[in-house]
Amino acid sequence: MISREQIKAARAMLDWSQKVLGEKCDSVSEPTIKLIETGKINSTPETLGALQKTMEDAGIEFLPQKGVRFSDDLLTILEKQGENDYVYLRLMDDIFNTVKGCHSDILFSFVDQSLAPDDVIDRQMMIRKTGCAMRFLVRYGDTELRYPLDEYRYLPKGHYLTNPCIVYENKFALMVGEWDKVVIINDPSVAKLKRKEFDIIWDYGERPQKTTHEKAIS
Repeated sequence: MISREQIKAARAMLDWSQKVLGEKCDSVSEPTIKLIETGKINSTPETLGALQKTMEDAGIEFLPQKGVRFSDDLLTILEKQGENDYVYLRLMDDIFNTVKGCHSDILFSFVDQSLAPDDVIDRQMMIRKTGCAMRFLVRYGDTELRYPLDEYRYLPKGHYLTNPCIVYENKFALMVGEWDKVVIINDPSVAKLKRKEFDIIWDYGERPQKTTHEKAIS
């Protein structure tokens, strides 16, 4: 059941007073909400459930450990808007804005750096300057590697996919379709699982021994 702290936080996010919440939740009155939030009564599961459903219907998601967020934050979809719109570049912008000051690893799977245009590489360089480390799982035998070789491991032979996946901070992003859409899941548990999957492959992966990229960073 949700806590009184979550109720207050959710009301603040929705900009609802106790009166407004009581009006929207027919079965719980404003005085009862006041008593719940001040801790003067221990409410029933039915009452808390009614309050929770009312605020969830308004776009709130209640998280473990007294967390609260807008449910829209859980899933973001970036879709191609026109002929010159490159959604992968917009994904790089989201990575940059998300990881600034975090210093956590950014994990790239199923990437082919020979396909990356200069503006994507420029964004990656901006991201690198934030202090975040990068690691890459690439096609077996690929030598078009732009960054230090310690940042790469080969995927098992025959297991390369053409849709890149990226884990950064609490987010997991996946390119879908013909690179015309990115799905971003903002959920710590999903990101943790994907990091674990990446590390399992990384631990068994072979380190490349050379690069043939003319502008590789040593």
